[in-house]
Amino acid sequence: MEGRGRRNPGGVLTLIDQNLQPVAPGARLLALDVLRGLALLGVLLVNLDEFSGASWALQAKLLYPMGWGGEVLSFLRHTFLEGKAAALLGLLFGVGLAIQLESADRSGRAYTAFALRRVGALALFGLAHSFLLWNVDILLDYALISLMVLPFLRLRPGRILWSIPLLLLVSLLIALPFLPLLGRLEQDPAGFYRMGLQHYGAGSWFEALEFRSWEMLHVIGPMRLTNRLPALLPFFILGVYFWKKGFLAQPEKHLRALRLLFYSCFLLGFLANLVPQEALHAAVAGIPRPFRVLIKLTAFFARPALTVGYAAGILLLLRRPWWRARLGLLAPLGRMALTQYLLQSVVCTLVFNGYGLGLYGQVSVSACILGGTAFFALQAWSSHAWLARFPMGPAEWLWRRMTYGALPSVSAPLASKEIA
Repeated sequence: MEGRGRRNPGGVLTLIDQNLQPVAPGARLLALDVLRGLALLGVLLVNLDEFSGASWALQAKLLYPMGWGGEVLSFLRHTFLEGKAAALLGLLFGVGLAIQLESADRSGRAYTAFALRRVGALALFGLAHSFLLWNVDILLDYALISLMVLPFLRLRPGRILWSIPLLLLVSLLIALPFLPLLGRLEQDPAGFYRMGLQHYGAGSWFEALEFRSWEMLHVIGPMRLTNRLPALLPFFILGVYFWKKGFLAQPEKHLRALRLLFYSCFLLGFLANLVPQEALHAAVAGIPRPFRVLIKLTAFFARPALTVGYAAGILLLLRRPWWRARLGLLAPLGRMALTQYLLQSVVCTLVFNGYGLGLYGQVSVSACILGGTAFFALQAWSSHAWLARFPMGPAEWLWRRMTYGALPSVSAPLASKEIA
């Protein structure tokens, strides 16, 4: 009977389901945690563009402090990280969905109810994060996309990729009503930058909450449905495909495929992201229309391929002891990804918003990127320190409690072999 629990001598319910349980730390795959930790660095560096106000200012071509080397750093961030870090996290989330489905099947338990509890809990995190801290949230996106992907999880690897066109069509139908609104919003980036200065940079927490709520409904919501949904959705399916093919669990059996993915996707993605769209359109303006359309479509689909190249490259590097030891330092951060993602929002809003230091619109691009890198190093260290004493992060503990039922106390120490 699903939902049956057991009680300890003190009468406390400790587990809602004896078969559907979180993965024990000692059974986790290093590659997943390392990839998640690296993706979290990219998410932080990209989000700092939004936290600081630089995104709206630069889009409006307003004067904004760039700092030493800021133009180069901004170009590199846009080229190699923007859209790729969130997509990599989406790929890993798709992997998680496939892993949990296999676990449920092995135990003979129903998966759908469990998955809905887990996605619902993530959506609650996303709503709280969006309204109380920062509305450019990815958790709600992941929850919505997870619901769309669930019906396709049982397809064989060769067939599940065919669900991408269907899901993209569904996402387009969802986005259509919001496209005119989004077009009007994007015509006034200077106005949104001024509103950010007023409500975020100088306002109280309640003033920021009021503006954040309005922005969530009228700006971020439409952007989420028209931009993020179709951009992130294919990577969830790719994550399921990667897991079913064994690329993550047994990479040594798929070295040829991983090398092919790395060289082809990284090279194509690198070139497609390196060339600005304006320059590409100008370069192909004089050639016949069929070839011009083909080149533009190739560049469009090659841009997100860089994310797949990143994933395949890291999997190949982790086979080498030197890289495995050093990249493995990020694994604890990957185990606490939800906690550390939310912590990034707490710290950054305190730095840039008026109820904190009020530095919105004042910190140069280079200072944001260098400061964000230093903060990420602190996050990696704090993850090691926390997991040396506790089995999971506080947000992970709450998410799992909401999903599985009452779990062992977050203060229960881990055995040393599980920390490694």
